[in-house]
Amino acid sequence: MLCEACEKIFCGRQMLSEIPSRTYNPHHSSLQSIIDASASGCWICHRLLAYINRKIDVNVTPGGISSLIKSSAWHLCRRPYQKSWRLIFYFGDDNDYFHNFTVVSRDEYGGPDTNHASIAGDSTMSDAALAQASKWYRECLLKHTSCNTSLVSKCLMPTRLLRIDEGEKYVRLVVTKEEIVQDSRFSTLSHCWGNSNVLKLTISNLESFKAGISLERLPKTFIEAIFVARKLSIPYIWIDSLCIIQDSDDDWQTESVSMEDVYGNSILNVMATASKNSHEGLSRPRDPKMLEICPAIQSKWEDAENDLFYLFNEEIWSEKLYSGPLLERGWVLQERVLSPRSLHFCDSELLWECREMASCETYPAGLPEACKQENFKVRPLSSGSDLYERKYLIDGAKKTMKGIAYDRWVRWINLYSRTYLTKDSDKLAAVSALAKCTRAVFDDVYVAGLWRSIFADQLVWCGLFTYRPKDYRAPTWSWASVDGLLLLPSIRPNTKYHIEIDEVRVTPVSSVDDTGSISDGYFRARGLLICDTLVNDQRYGKFPFLAGKDKDTDVITSLDAPADQCRERVIVLPILTNSDGPDHEDYWFHALLLQERAMSPNGFYTRIGYASVVNSYVKYKLGLDHPQSLSKLKFPGNHSGSTSESNKSTQNGGGADFDVELDESFSPRHNYKTTPTRPPPSTPTPLIMPQGYSSRDVGDPSQIKKNKQSMADLKLRRLTELNNRLREDLERERIPVSQAAKSIIQYTSQTKDFMVPSIWGTVDKKDDPYAPQQSGGCCLVM
Repeated sequence: MLCEACEKIFCGRQMLSEIPSRTYNPHHSSLQSIIDASASGCWICHRLLAYINRKIDVNVTPGGISSLIKSSAWHLCRRPYQKSWRLIFYFGDDNDYFHNFTVVSRDEYGGPDTNHASIAGDSTMSDAALAQASKWYRECLLKHTSCNTSLVSKCLMPTRLLRIDEGEKYVRLVVTKEEIVQDSRFSTLSHCWGNSNVLKLTISNLESFKAGISLERLPKTFIEAIFVARKLSIPYIWIDSLCIIQDSDDDWQTESVSMEDVYGNSILNVMATASKNSHEGLSRPRDPKMLEICPAIQSKWEDAENDLFYLFNEEIWSEKLYSGPLLERGWVLQERVLSPRSLHFCDSELLWECREMASCETYPAGLPEACKQENFKVRPLSSGSDLYERKYLIDGAKKTMKGIAYDRWVRWINLYSRTYLTKDSDKLAAVSALAKCTRAVFDDVYVAGLWRSIFADQLVWCGLFTYRPKDYRAPTWSWASVDGLLLLPSIRPNTKYHIEIDEVRVTPVSSVDDTGSISDGYFRARGLLICDTLVNDQRYGKFPFLAGKDKDTDVITSLDAPADQCRERVIVLPILTNSDGPDHEDYWFHALLLQERAMSPNGFYTRIGYASVVNSYVKYKLGLDHPQSLSKLKFPGNHSGSTSESNKSTQNGGGADFDVELDESFSPRHNYKTTPTRPPPSTPTPLIMPQGYSSRDVGDPSQIKKNKQSMADLKLRRLTELNNRLREDLERERIPVSQAAKSIIQYTSQTKDFMVPSIWGTVDKKDDPYAPQQSGGCCLVM
């Protein structure tokens, strides 16, 4: 039922606006009026009061809640590009607090008219709650084909399990290779350890655990997870702290690599979603009325078409899941995704997710259509054609299953960036199982969190308020090198690439797992480099921008770490251009911001940020009318041979015929060898320059006004001339590389703004002490 104040929303004149506005309609005149309406059974006011109590801490609010919430107001508006409406309620003198509902007509609802909330029980561990969990579990086992198709090695049992026989007051640690396991079904537990002491498996207590562990010694969360597994007749459970030897690094390395098999082969993952430590348990008291669905509302407008309407919380799934601390843990993402079915014990109700269904106690038969999109941003990994993802997540574009998998990887990492890890060094290890599954299905090469076949696309990730940890864990071009919120790009149509990736190489820490932690990595590429200036301006808050020709060419940037904002000179490396339509009118030019790597040979760079560049910047800096023209340019260093494989395995970086080398582990002390590919002396290397220019077009500064040529064009031709002369001298071994570098540095330091070419040369260690420790030719890139 609804109170009189709420019924007025759907009566009289329809107060529906096209967009949210500052026009508020009066609702209740006091907090006490909302309390009274809630007590009388008003579905809306009961939820508004719960929201107020949840958002405002009475203990720290002078005068209590009533001092802040003196009245309420509402506003009804359309939602862009959707058929549903938004009903927003405001509280407080300045409307500082607000809560909203989604309003849909009967045809758009797709949910039930009634539910079983009256018998749901006052606890998440009530008999009714566990009966619903059992129903979900058994229906999934009997009816869901994809949920019962293993994506990992079948019949591969974890090294250790806990035997949890019904009625026993103890559990027993079982080493699966030492004991015959009659029933291979086992559940897993995802939980927060917290700061409290938790019983752990160690080398010293291993034998005693095999004899038996009294339930009285276990924390509450473990005991209740065991109780749930027994209710579902599951004979074993896997709990990380009791099944991995916690004081053995070797055992941890071995077991962490097998997480894919542990969670992928489990029959159910019990998730203590609302608990911040192992002593809080799964059980939570709750108000059963909050599980009731809104009754159908018959509108009685005088000036609009009437219908039956339903109110619901469109974000019920994400609110329940992410209000708890468990999903803030980085390791939990792959535990949730790899498990074929998960049962969440949230703050006020149980949630179920498997490969075919997402449900909660409010909607036990499945979420309404309007709620599903938020849920399916992350869902248990499945194989074969996924019609639901095709319908909700592909933005209307037809994509192959490989494209769907990459989009799913992007969603995983974007969500993963919002979590935390107890050990910063686990950044790549905590998603290694997800990488293995993706690679097994789609046969791609995994390098430091990126995929080789779409390497350029994934280079242009953007960090929001990120920072770099003290210890090295990934190259700067990898998202794994930073902590903080990330935005990885999806693969878009109409993409043009302005960089050629020649080699990507990383060195895993473990010889048996190339998806986990790495000790170093680099990639080599050919492309264009542009020098620019980083400007800090209060107009853009904390985000500096690139200085352009005028205000129209300013480019807001995203820097990877706060310390990078102190820099002025940066190098812009264009990566790709994409557009939203076939006419390419609305395009974006994506680039990396680099700096020369200190104490390294010339041509080595590190990433310091990302820039999304507007059209006018491209025209001003490069002299091109359209960024698509970049794809027509020829890059230097065309291959006429191949690098020696025997030498590749030992090098950490170094020169060959590439223009840009992002190498994070190189130091002058590293020795490496390479057999670089040099173009024949009779075949000049193609130069980087806009279409229509050649090396013969050499300008004179004194003639610039007379010829009416832009300063940018002049600088480009002057540098091209210098590049040609230096390359000729280098090929004839007249000068060492360091001298050639000095010549270009002198010129570019005067011009400030330039296009960076590449030059060929030979390195003699005696003549150039700063050159890489190698013999033969190398590429110097400025």
